[in-house]
Amino acid sequence: MSRNTQQLMLFCTAVVMFVAACMHGQHHVRHLAQTIDQTIQGTEAMEGKLTATLRISEPERYSGAEVLHTVRQMTGTTIQVEVDGSAYRIDPLADRGATVPVQLMGLYRPEFIRDESGQLNKISFWKEAGDID
Repeated sequence: MSRNTQQLMLFCTAVVMFVAACMHGQHHVRHLAQTIDQTIQGTEAMEGKLTATLRISEPERYSGAEVLHTVRQMTGTTIQVEVDGSAYRIDPLADRGATVPVQLMGLYRPEFIRDESGQLNKISFWKEAGDID
């Protein structure tokens, strides 16, 4: 077989596989849309008998290392980060030796302060009494 014939066969095979993949994807999207529609209809048919509750089994806690990482990551944003009532901004590129007085193995409780629209304005971390096991 000549080189051109081989390339034509490879190209035709690629086109057929591409079309088959597109049709397979379209089938999955159609099936997913039907499933979502059935779920919506089933939920609407319950007429308020379905109630959702928010349960938080344990308050979220961060380690000191996570607090330090958060302070470094939030620098350059409009979000203010406080640790035990003191605000910190650390630019790791400008001052590599800057630190935040946290205990790396300590536990900190986060407090997320948002405005009326739900936009995050400030994150406050408060030291807990216990240590990470």
